[in-house]
Amino acid sequence: MPQRPDDPSIGNDERLWRRVHPTQIELDPQTKEPDVSSGTFSTREEVLVTIATESTLADFLRDNPDHSIIEFTAGAARALGCTVVRDPQPNDPAHALVCGSRSRGQLNKTQQELLNQASSLIVVGRIGGTTQES
Repeated sequence: MPQRPDDPSIGNDERLWRRVHPTQIELDPQTKEPDVSSGTFSTREEVLVTIATESTLADFLRDNPDHSIIEFTAGAARALGCTVVRDPQPNDPAHALVCGSRSRGQLNKTQQELLNQASSLIVVGRIGGTTQES
């Protein structure tokens, strides 16, 4: 499947949110700070995100209260050769996709690692069975 065309209505400065499952975040043994695995971006298809200015944190976490949230810009994804496209869903009109060039829109390993580095943890959910304050 060819890469989806980029959506110019999503500006480079647009913040994108991605949920992080509790198993993909752990405390760094030295700094004791939460550390998000680059596996957060390892998917079988495109990376699912929400456009931050078109949603709220409460809505985004409604069905996944134990998850954490990371944030990165559309420009950071594009700088890595990804495209960003709207994909509104009935329960999430702000839903979008970050698409890599691999089969079914997957990001390659380098894109996964660099996008993880470009991300900021903005909400810390459950880590190792405990709830952390953000």
